[in-house]
Amino acid sequence: MVLLVHGLLREHDRAVLERVGGSVHPRAVAAAGLAAAVSEAPESGLTADDAVAHLDLLVALAADVPVLPLPLGTTAPDDDAVREEVLAPAADRLEQQLAAVAEFVELRLDLAFDTDAVVAGIARGNPEIEHMAARSRAPGAGLPERMALGEAVAELVADEEAVRTAEWTAELASIAERSAVLAADEQTRRTAYLVRRDRLADADAAVARLRTAAEGVADVEYVGPLPVYSFLDDLPAGEQPAPRSRWGW
Repeated sequence: MVLLVHGLLREHDRAVLERVGGSVHPRAVAAAGLAAAVSEAPESGLTADDAVAHLDLLVALAADVPVLPLPLGTTAPDDDAVREEVLAPAADRLEQQLAAVAEFVELRLDLAFDTDAVVAGIARGNPEIEHMAARSRAPGAGLPERMALGEAVAELVADEEAVRTAEWTAELASIAERSAVLAADEQTRRTAYLVRRDRLADADAAVARLRTAAEGVADVEYVGPLPVYSFLDDLPAGEQPAPRSRWGW
């Protein structure tokens, strides 16, 4: 029987696994003051549904207790391997990391801009763009005029989206301990925020105001609380030696 190892907890938090619902039925394997949330791996291989269930489990755990998330597909052959190769070799470091994230969760915010709405707003308030647009539509206008207009608009759109993002997210950023941009392209900006558990209500209220400000210009997707995925590298590592586990922690 192969085990999926979903995440790592403090041993005294293991009872939370009995309260978690969903399609995954986890149990704890404990050693050295730690517990691993494990479940039986499907015989037919992992699917998209397994990925969703894995994330749902970690989110449910993070809502109540600190958890170190592991990637989907992290496996161990049996309970002894979890104890001897996952938990015990890196116990000091894992305890330190769990202590570091104990008071924190991660929130993620996606802003998906409506480019047409942004361009319309720019055109209304920018005489130079209006003039270039008129030139591109004039008789005899060709590719150079259209390219010049496109380049000018693209630059202004990027600037406008950056300004609006900074303005809309300023309150949330002030509530968070840290933030990290996870992705940014011409339309979508995804940011992770490290927030204290006792400030979640403040963050929720800030995002509600952000939604109002962004209405008609950008769609807002807000996810959390999540385990601390994006800030683990910033946690104090202490003076312990590198873990000897083949799992890489």
